[in-house]
Amino acid sequence: MKKDIAYTHEQLKKDMSHLARNFHELEWGSIGKSVWGKELFYIRLGRGETKISFNGAHHGMEWITAQLLMKFAADFLEAEKKNAGFGGFLPRALSRKTSLYIVPMVNPDGVELATMGLPEQLSAELKNQLIKFNGSKNFERWQANARGVDLNHNYDGMWEMSKKMEKEYGILGPGPTRYSGGVPFSEPESRALVRFTREHNFKMTIAFHSQGKVIYHGFQKKEPPISLKIAKAFEKISPYRIDQTEGIASYGGYKDWFVEEFRRVGFTIEVGEGQNPLPLSQFPKIYRETLPILLGAMTVGL
Repeated sequence: MKKDIAYTHEQLKKDMSHLARNFHELEWGSIGKSVWGKELFYIRLGRGETKISFNGAHHGMEWITAQLLMKFAADFLEAEKKNAGFGGFLPRALSRKTSLYIVPMVNPDGVELATMGLPEQLSAELKNQLIKFNGSKNFERWQANARGVDLNHNYDGMWEMSKKMEKEYGILGPGPTRYSGGVPFSEPESRALVRFTREHNFKMTIAFHSQGKVIYHGFQKKEPPISLKIAKAFEKISPYRIDQTEGIASYGGYKDWFVEEFRRVGFTIEVGEGQNPLPLSQFPKIYRETLPILLGAMTVGL
């Protein structure tokens, strides 16, 4: 995987093809398409009975989380193929216990805007609309999808509270961040992830974001007691620390919806430190610090 440029959907497609060529039994595919028709890819690691899921890049400028999950998948598959150890674990043993479904890039259109700017093929009308939404021609800090909806505020986990608080944050309509959409699940990306989640009956999900090196667990005390125990275990094996969201960030997220819908274990983990988009120079450290959680999640008894 290239390390000298931002991680784009084009690079993701190349990496998916590379894994498919090198691991012929790999299950992979698409859970749906984005507003601009980009495939929302998934990979399955393991064949165990317990199904869990990871996802990344809900936010365009947080593309580094997609790179994190793809490197993890590649390293896991390589170690499994060789029956070698990986981060203190044996992937073949983990695969017998757990099936891990990874959706590395939930928001490919937002990633394209944040990393490449406005696509040349867009009509002048759409370009002008997005510039108006953004308030600038510089999209480096763009979080939303191609319609200016923040996907991690578009889920039905007390969505109405996110919507109610928009005016307090100066959110008056579609834009680069925090706009919740007209209704929950209004966007094809959030609908696709919800459908995929319901189809697979996941026992635990982790949404990876950046930045802050924190673990957000549970939602409105609707999570099972084991949720806090797992979060504390993650604290012990990593530099990540449990924290609580505040304000508008406390509602409408994927983790919020998952916990409320299923009363199961859900986390949002913010990787790295600094200002988004995090520089690629942080990637080796982020990967090293997050790897124990990525592997440890596959050992949890649920």
